[in-house]
Amino acid sequence: MKKQSDKRLLADDELEAVSGGATKAYLAAVDVMNGVYGTGEACRQSVTDLGLDYWSVQHMANALAQGYGQVAQDVIDLKYGNGSARFKALVNAGYDPRMVQQIVNGMLLDD
Repeated sequence: MKKQSDKRLLADDELEAVSGGATKAYLAAVDVMNGVYGTGEACRQSVTDLGLDYWSVQHMANALAQGYGQVAQDVIDLKYGNGSARFKALVNAGYDPRMVQQIVNGMLLDD
């Protein structure tokens, strides 16, 4: 993954080429956290210009800020099991399993 001076993880053309909406949303959420798109209305417009739902990306950025990134890594490392057992374990631990899965997908597809 390349770093650029403007803190973007990927150039615009590379971001467009990334397969899967989860990866694009995950990368945008990381960029939002890093302040790449600014704040407020400028951020909302930049995310929308990428063809993404701003509130979904913001929700993912908030989840990442609340430690979901580590939980997603734990899921990848099979610490929560698989299938319905993983879903139940995440719920019991107070996490949104669907958000965790979106972050997992973004992390895995980003490699």
